[in-house]
Order: sequence, then C-alpha cells, then structure tokens
Amino acid sequence: MLPGPVIGPVMGGFIAETVGVQYDFYVVAALCGVAALIGIPFLRESYAPIIRLRRQKTTRDLEKADGGHPDLTAPHMNKWVYLWINLKRPVILLTRSFICFILSLYVAL
Repeated sequence: MLPGPVIGPVMGGFIAETVGVQYDFYVVAALCGVAALIGIPFLRESYAPIIRLRRQKTTRDLEKADGGHPDLTAPHMNKWVYLWINLKRPVILLTRSFICFILSLYVAL
C-alpha cells in the first residue's frame, strides 16, 4: 500500500502553513515532472498495429516481414487526409457511444 494518500495532505498542509499556499503548486509540479521523467521511458507500446509491425521486423520468415499494416506503411499520405481521419474519430466515438456522449455531456455541464 502506498503512503501517498496519507502523506500528501500532511505535506501539503505543512508547506502551506510554513512557506505559503503557492508553494504547494510548485512542489506538485516538480514531483509530477520528476515522475514523468522517470516513468515515460518505461511506458510500453499498446497500439496493436505497431506491435505487429515490430514483431514482423524481428521474424525470420521473409514473407511475413514484407507485409505491414496498410495505414502505417502508406508511402506519402496527404496531410489533409491524415487530418480528416484523426478529426473524424472523436466525432464518431461521441455520436455512436451513448456512454461517451453522456459522460461528455456531464463534464461539459
């Protein structure tokens, strides 16, 4: 069990009482920066087409190594097509998923 939920409020109260409330934000920003610098290099890839491409590159079967994901191996995708694809996805998710719509409506209010 991590002691963060116990230490955080105590440390925040101590900092606020001794040096000021604004330093709470500085300490939190510094700790988040340190955690990001330590954590980001250890993140694992989770996008399935990229994982498949990496596995295909390490395989010894030449027939499997030639093929790849068609979206990722397109030689030169037009930037407007790329922009349209990436802007269309959230709208599709918002309009086709009832839960996503309700949560978005709740957060917007």
